[in-house]
Amino acid sequence: MIRQATIHDLPAIAKVHSICFPDSYSSQLCKLKNVIGGGNLLVSFYREYLNDNPELFWVADDEDKGIVGFCMGYYMDKDDQMQNFMKHNRFKVLWKTLLLMLSGNKQTWNKMLARFKHKPSQSDWTIVNDKNEHILNNQRGDLLSVCVIPEGRGKGYAQSMMEAYLAAMKTHGRKLCLLSVKTDNLRARRYYERNGFEIYRTRGEDGLTYMKLL
Repeated sequence: MIRQATIHDLPAIAKVHSICFPDSYSSQLCKLKNVIGGGNLLVSFYREYLNDNPELFWVADDEDKGIVGFCMGYYMDKDDQMQNFMKHNRFKVLWKTLLLMLSGNKQTWNKMLARFKHKPSQSDWTIVNDKNEHILNNQRGDLLSVCVIPEGRGKGYAQSMMEAYLAAMKTHGRKLCLLSVKTDNLRARRYYERNGFEIYRTRGEDGLTYMKLL
């Protein structure tokens, strides 16, 4: 069953995230739940988005396995969720990051090195398809994540969640949906392209943004 997420789903959503994105920096932060200042930061992270835009947060609730996937995002003119998360959890993030770096966690070191090399004054993105540039941010939304754990795949959950998400975005006056994906994630890219998304901009050789008119 596809339904809107509730606050009670957040622990299960965090677990799905950790399974689907085991190498992500955010998943690394959740490995240290029992240290001083611990707790599940993914629960806190997703709570910000659920509280702000519940209509854009969907879950796949399997009859036998429970929550096996989720799909969520935000409106691009209301994108302060990350700032609010950091405001409420800055100490925990910094403390866990330090501990992970001291333990030699590869993913955390890579994340920090990438931030160190980044030059804020320079745009990372190059627009390669500008046909929808006339659509302003107050008519745009961003699909931040859609994922299903291996045990829940093959049942159409990802497709149904995406359709529900895009329909909600359109109902709330959005005309363009964006999403970002790693260039080498060919499986995800093929899935998005089958759903009518096309490349909007590139981020060097590492990342792409896709777009879809609603």
